Amino acid sequence: MRHMLMLVLSLPLAACGVGETVGVAAVEAEAKAKEIEAGQRLEAETKARLERSLATEKIKLEDMEAGKR
Repeated sequence: MRHMLMLVLSLPLAACGVGETVGVAAVEAEAKAKEIEAGQRLEAETKARLERSLATEKIKLEDMEAGKR
């Protein structure tokens, strides 16, 4: 009987710890997801800048070649 009482009284405390752990994991997962999204946006912006730069350089090269002819 005494063991049963200890078990019943300890369950809420254990559940509280589990709930906190799950909550912390959820917050960390959300932060990681935001970090990944920010990285993907940065990658897309960098890729777009690089493509614009390459296009500009290509136009300059074509203009220079046309001037030599």
